Amino acid sequence: MKLRTKFGRVLTVLMGAALFIGPAHANTPQSPSTVSVKDCALLSEINYQDQNEVIARLRHLYQASNFAELDATLACLLNDPKKFQSGKPGASAVYWFFRREMPAPGVEDAQAARVKAWQKQKPDSVFAAFAELRLMYALAWNVRGSDYAKDTPGGSMQAFQQGLLQSEKLLLDARQDYRHTPIWQNLLLAVSLDAQHPQSDPGAVFKEGVSRWPNYYDFHELILTRLVPRWGGSWETADAFIVGWTRQLQTSEGESLYARLYASLILGGADPRETRLDWPRMKRSLDELIKRYPDPVHKNWAATLACVHGDPAYYKLAMQRIGPQDLRPAAWVAGTAPATCLR
Repeated sequence: MKLRTKFGRVLTVLMGAALFIGPAHANTPQSPSTVSVKDCALLSEINYQDQNEVIARLRHLYQASNFAELDATLACLLNDPKKFQSGKPGASAVYWFFRREMPAPGVEDAQAARVKAWQKQKPDSVFAAFAELRLMYALAWNVRGSDYAKDTPGGSMQAFQQGLLQSEKLLLDARQDYRHTPIWQNLLLAVSLDAQHPQSDPGAVFKEGVSRWPNYYDFHELILTRLVPRWGGSWETADAFIVGWTRQLQTSEGESLYARLYASLILGGADPRETRLDWPRMKRSLDELIKRYPDPVHKNWAATLACVHGDPAYYKLAMQRIGPQDLRPAAWVAGTAPATCLR
């Protein structure tokens, strides 16, 4: 859906959150699980050095219908205060597990049967209940498709909006024990942004999320996907959002959020040469991001963006930081690769 009709109102709230809210603070969420952090430490499948590996493990458990272990691992990730090497919390891996299994659009109809099997095997599982809501949201996007609103048939758009409102209602009526989690907040934010007449104000949902979970960067990344020109925004608007939130979290993150958010925007499909990315600032921010969170993905970001911006000196420095086991092709901008960038 194009957001032009409500874009200005939402943006005012979002930018106000970035510039005027007080210091961010994180409340301790109510746990949807009885698994303790001590028990979590025994779950050897959680490798906090590699978030993608953990997500792949979660998907394997789900596809193998090993729902007992899946539930325990998800609960561990949601409750454990430990972060991934990337700086992201375990809750981010939980949400991305659902996103990759149930993309919107692109989810397979067969997922409904697996979600029902999960609910049958684990009837009290909040994660199985959440899977049903994520699936409903993704199926609504399947009906709509990814075309512009003007190119989407009226019947498909109407069904899409009905699916969103139904998803929102079920989210708002959900069990209290996981309404106080970032994954619930994340899905509600997505639904309220996409719906034409949501019950929830997306600006308020965003402000609450970043206030309670300031290091759950997926809130910011989700908003950025709606601030680009394709959905009624502009590169100036996206840049103002990134700059504003980098300033807001400077005490805890320094300048690193600038690189994190711009990389999210570019790897989501934006052409870096069309954005308002400040390359000298980006280099400083990348250096700080890598220093704070030495994830191989971040090191690859520095190299691929140096290639895009034609900066051989910084490219050489970036490649020196990438060890033999650190190359991550998926973290490179389309059309760039070490072999081609060297030329």
